[in-house]
Amino acid sequence: MADDMDTVYPTGLTPRQAEEIQQGLMWGTRIYAGIAVAAHVLAFIYSPWLH
Repeated sequence: MADDMDTVYPTGLTPRQAEEIQQGLMWGTRIYAGIAVAAHVLAFIYSPWLH
């Protein structure tokens, strides 16, 4: 029964496991956003749509 107290409902993960997955998702989101910003900057440089 002690194991049930350590899990996060409904995933069955422990808080430590859940935090580890969240950190991975946060880094993935940061990398994705960085790539998107770089792509938009390059698209603006090569075909300025605001001029």
